[in-house]
Amino acid sequence: MEGFSSKPMMSPITMRRTLASGALLLTAGLTLMPGHAYAQTPSNVLLFPAVVDGDRSDSTKLAEEIVTEAVRHQLGKLGIAAVVYTKRLPSVQRALNESDKILTEKDVENGPGDDNRKAQRFAEVVGASEYVTVFVDGYTFDAASRTAKFNLSVSRYNTQNGKAMGTFAKLQQGIAPADVPKALHEGAAMARGAETGGQQAGAALFPQAAALVIKNQQVKPVGTKRSSDKNIVTIFGALLGVLYFSTR
Repeated sequence: MEGFSSKPMMSPITMRRTLASGALLLTAGLTLMPGHAYAQTPSNVLLFPAVVDGDRSDSTKLAEEIVTEAVRHQLGKLGIAAVVYTKRLPSVQRALNESDKILTEKDVENGPGDDNRKAQRFAEVVGASEYVTVFVDGYTFDAASRTAKFNLSVSRYNTQNGKAMGTFAKLQQGIAPADVPKALHEGAAMARGAETGGQQAGAALFPQAAALVIKNQQVKPVGTKRSSDKNIVTIFGALLGVLYFSTR
C-alpha cells in the first residue's frame, strides 16, 4: 500500500533481542553519567592487615592495628565495606577443615604476608572480588617532636587474575597534640599519619568512589535533577529512535 514500507517487520525474537540491546545501552549510558558509579565501587573487598617491617615489638603491633583500622575506616567512608582478614572468618575455617587442604594451619595463622599468590588464594576462599594489601616500612617515632613517620604502601588487586588495579605509596607523618598524655604520644602521632595516608590511598585506588563522595557533599545547584532527567530522556529517546528505524 502506498505510504507504507513493504519491508517485513522484525520477528518477536529479533524484537526482544533489539530491546534487550537497547536496555543494555541505556544502562551503560546511565553508568557513564555523573553521579552514577554502579560498576566502579566494589561491594566485597578483603583487606589484609598491615604488614609492618622490623622485629615484632609493641610499636610494630601498634602500627599494624592503627594503620589497618585507618585504611578500613577510610574505605568505609567511600562506601566500600571492606572485611579485614582474620583466621576466624567462617569461610577461612571451612577451607581449613576441608579434605583437600586448600589452606594449612600455618597459612591461616600467619596470613599471606607479602606473598601475593597467597593473598589471592585467601580472597578466593573468602569470595571477595578484590583484595587490598597494606605495607608499612621505615617507621620511626621521635619523642621530642612527638612525630611519627613511616612509608605507607597500599595496593588494590583483582581476585580473578591477581593483577594489580592500582598502587599507592607515600611517606606519612603524624604529630601528636601537645595536650595528649606522654604515654599516648606515639599512638596519637601514628594515628594521625595513618588517617591521612588511608584517605590518600582510598582516593588514589578508588577514584570513582572518592569523586562520588565529593560530589554528594557539595550543594547541588537548582536544576541539577532536571538536567539529569533531561539526559536520561535524551538517551532513552535516542534508543527508541534506533529501535524505530531498525523495524523499517
